Amino acid sequence: MSSSESHTEFRQNLIKLVIPTVLQMLIGNSFSLVNTLMVGGLGDTAIAVVAAVGQIGFILSMILSGVYGITAFITQFHGKGDRASTQKAFSLMLTSSIGITLVLAGAVCVFRHGILTAFINDEEAVAYGVHYLTILLAVYLIHSVKDAFGQALGSIGLVTPTLIVGIISMSVNVILDYALIYGKFGFPAYGVEGAAYATLVSSVISSVALIGYVYARKAVFNIPFKSLFSFKLSFARSLYRTTMPLVLHEGLWSVGNMLYAVAFGYMGVTALATFQLSRTFNGYFMMGIFGFAYAAKVMIGQKLSHEDPSEAILYGRKFTKITVVIALLVSAAVAVSSPFIVKLFGNTSEEVKTAFGHVMLIQSLVLTAYFLNNVWIVGLFRAGGDNVYTMKLILVTTWFISLPLVFAGVYLFHWPVEWVYVVFALEEVSKACIGFFRYRSNKWAKNLAQSI
Repeated sequence: MSSSESHTEFRQNLIKLVIPTVLQMLIGNSFSLVNTLMVGGLGDTAIAVVAAVGQIGFILSMILSGVYGITAFITQFHGKGDRASTQKAFSLMLTSSIGITLVLAGAVCVFRHGILTAFINDEEAVAYGVHYLTILLAVYLIHSVKDAFGQALGSIGLVTPTLIVGIISMSVNVILDYALIYGKFGFPAYGVEGAAYATLVSSVISSVALIGYVYARKAVFNIPFKSLFSFKLSFARSLYRTTMPLVLHEGLWSVGNMLYAVAFGYMGVTALATFQLSRTFNGYFMMGIFGFAYAAKVMIGQKLSHEDPSEAILYGRKFTKITVVIALLVSAAVAVSSPFIVKLFGNTSEEVKTAFGHVMLIQSLVLTAYFLNNVWIVGLFRAGGDNVYTMKLILVTTWFISLPLVFAGVYLFHWPVEWVYVVFALEEVSKACIGFFRYRSNKWAKNLAQSI
């Protein structure tokens, strides 16, 4: 393939994958944003409750994203036309997703009061959070099925169905949030619990729609129930050998992030509410790069299924250059828009507004590191199954650098929330500095399909 043909193919595939993926990420992040905006009208304590419960969902989602590392195999199997192995890999991913969610959701259900107490010192707020969390446990189980189908479809380039289903789900969620939180359209006012009920209903609708699409259109993943467990244990061991380090990676990182929330929670409701708002908007501003990272994983994974990895490496270079340009533009946008974003939360205290404004400016300075880490780790390294390296990277940057500094700042030096957030952000900065050398080494460019 000539250089011009390769460039044309790259551009066409990029447009085909990135636009629907970015829109899908926009919808997904809007769920969190809408909930935060709606709940924000109830005050600082309500935001803190959502933040505390959100950490539990975050840990589960991160562990499952490690399980969804199996999509690297699905992409490469599909790229070489191996339908049987593609279906076996999906079956393993689906059953693993459901099994892990059942275990973790059961444990959280038993210890939910004690878990929330670790984040919130207010007993009334904890009781409020227990009801909210109980409803969301059902949502987690539904998502363990829906997200497995969505991840599998995306891994072979079918992003549009998930996007359409997401739009429907988002629309339902917004309407029900407004109705159930504040008691509109004849519904009682459930407060924070209303947000959970809205999420539950929208999740059921989106799951039925997406799975219905797969089986109605006879997509590659329309596997009969009796065939879901047809993969051999040797096949499962081969895939788990590559995927388990990624599960550990996501587990270590998510637990680390939970401990960050514990530290901010120790500083009080103001600090935890600030942390929740900053995390919500950080994810929202990064949705574009999530789309690029996802597109990178699919496009590079398909190229890695070939004998010669040179095109995959070239794609990695192109994605990195585009990422830097986007990061600089988004950083400027965050810095300029931060005063206007703070005004969206008129019912929060002045302390939260001030701290949130400062944290937004800090975020604008480190967004380039966030962007590069997403493209390198999610897009390049996962495409080649380089999960042992990323697990070590998380261990060093989260557990040996940033987390000790955050706890020292909170418990020993009693720093203000802005300074604690600076050392929290050092995780991403150090990760990008160290990860650069792995990216340049090309050791991540591995053919996974060839090893099975």
